[in-house]
Amino acid sequence: MTINRYAERLESADCVLFLIDIQKSMLDLCPDRQRVVKNSAALITIADQFGIPILLSQHNAAKLGGFLPELVERAAAPTVLDKLEFSCFENPAMADAVAKTGRETLLLAGIETHVCIFHTAAHALRLGFKVQVAADAVASRSELNWRVGLDRLDRAGGVISSTEMIIFELLQRAGSDQFRAALPLLKTL
Repeated sequence: MTINRYAERLESADCVLFLIDIQKSMLDLCPDRQRVVKNSAALITIADQFGIPILLSQHNAAKLGGFLPELVERAAAPTVLDKLEFSCFENPAMADAVAKTGRETLLLAGIETHVCIFHTAAHALRLGFKVQVAADAVASRSELNWRVGLDRLDRAGGVISSTEMIIFELLQRAGSDQFRAALPLLKTL
């Protein structure tokens, strides 16, 4: 029996949070930049709470500047890697960093939805990974490209989700210490 990818539940022990190219020079061109930063920060907080590894890619940092400092500083132990490739899996250091986690579910956020998010997600799917994209934590310079990127990714086999859905799915229940710790964060979403 084939499991419906939309019915599969996230398991924190199998997830990697991969934040892609959230760099000021590119972020400033996106209309939803504040939403992306707020929701990416929330994903970092919950990933740290659950011990989920956090990988950060920065595209051509020498030219475009590094990953947004306030997000890097928010993560307890981020791995920041530079790339030129649109798919993070075309970069040997990034592919190796994902492989070293031993995890098979990627939680993706960042920019741009129709370029590096899509290329990375589609490549991950071809490699057999499960992929969830937080639609409210990704952006493109235009709304059309954001929508087209998410739609194509959905048709390619990724799961389009939201920051709040991902957090609740990881929590799995109310009343726990983890839920109480996440409650202030959830109230900001």
